[in-house]
Amino acid sequence: MTAAPRHLEPAAGFADAFAAAEGRLPGRLTDLRRARFERFTRTGIPTPRVEAWKFTNVAKHLDAALQPAPRAHVGAADVAAFFCGGPAARRLIFVNGHFSPELSHARGLPEGVVVRELVGTLDDTGVRARIDGFDDERSFTDLNTAMFEGGAVIHVAEGIDVEQPIQLVFVTAARGSAIMCHPRVLVRLGRGATLRLVETHAGVGDGHCLTNMVQQIAVGAGATLLHDRLQLGRDGTTLISKADIELAEESRVTQTLATLGGTLVRNESEVRLAGSGIEAQFNGAFMPTAREHVDNMFRIHHLEPDCRSDQFYKGVMDGHGRGVFAGKIIVHRDAQRTNAFQSNANLVLSDDAEVDTKPELEIYADDVKCSHGATCGELDEAALFYLRSRGLDRDTAESVLTYAFAGEVFERFADDATRMMAMQHVFARLPGGDALRGML
Repeated sequence: MTAAPRHLEPAAGFADAFAAAEGRLPGRLTDLRRARFERFTRTGIPTPRVEAWKFTNVAKHLDAALQPAPRAHVGAADVAAFFCGGPAARRLIFVNGHFSPELSHARGLPEGVVVRELVGTLDDTGVRARIDGFDDERSFTDLNTAMFEGGAVIHVAEGIDVEQPIQLVFVTAARGSAIMCHPRVLVRLGRGATLRLVETHAGVGDGHCLTNMVQQIAVGAGATLLHDRLQLGRDGTTLISKADIELAEESRVTQTLATLGGTLVRNESEVRLAGSGIEAQFNGAFMPTAREHVDNMFRIHHLEPDCRSDQFYKGVMDGHGRGVFAGKIIVHRDAQRTNAFQSNANLVLSDDAEVDTKPELEIYADDVKCSHGATCGELDEAALFYLRSRGLDRDTAESVLTYAFAGEVFERFADDATRMMAMQHVFARLPGGDALRGML
């Protein structure tokens, strides 16, 4: 019997779109782009038969003649609604994957700090080397390399503490035909540097749009990265994101993510703790409703001794929403005295909602402390009864308990404005959210 294919062939529209766009893609990377696109066409779009995509059928969301997103005009007021980081923040704004200089502001940073749009740096040999040398043999990364037209480069030199938060805002304005964009983000922190980074994805209109993002993050020895991520997709938007994170000795990373909208959101993270004394904290909350689908996939590699990693993710599923958490911790042979923890707690509010959770440990060292766990449940009826006995209607009581469950993640945002924005979007998604907004 012939085995079923593990991949689908990409729709003909991808080949047509690449052929039409190839001549105008920036950076004189023709050979690299063509090689990666050819491999993408051979590899195809992953199906649920691929273990890493077991719970997510991405192909059905790409069943359209996607065209490279054109430049679109978005008003300053529309974009300002998603500003975080406070008045001192410096921002790069991207609309449909294209850099918007008229909306951006990245001046006045200390010497040794570079915050620029990617296209203008492609003649830099270091930037080109990072793009040329990154090959994870993942089909969506190949598609990104073949077709990226915009993105950001952030470089912080040794010993610099960047006091101003840096915000990257990615806005989709899908109007009419189905579109796609492929932003690339390169972040590098030198030894002992500190960066506060806010990454925001938002839509300003419903429509079919694919955002296929790749991030390459390198955190130097003794450096600190505080990374807040807020995803506010709209109906019809698909966000596929891969973050490749390399951590050097004694570095510190805290990342907090909230996914609060989008027809399909897939967040992948590949993290390598490549030195001793590293501390890495990854927090996340995802709240799919209606027919939204949110998939979170982690692989954390402990390569050296005396490191700590902690994944703390919570999901709230309502309507016909589906959530996925697949996390894997790999403790390599030399990573003695590793402390690695993973927790995924889930709340299911509807009989039609669904969650799949798959925590994993793969340990090759002897002296370790590792744990993983997953839970799934409903709202506590006793707690609901207590709140209703105090005069709350059922919707408000359910919203109070739901927010209390997910709010533990929101409290971990490093940026106050990001936390408040996440809270407001949660209130809008809860049936008793208006009353809850006035109570907190």
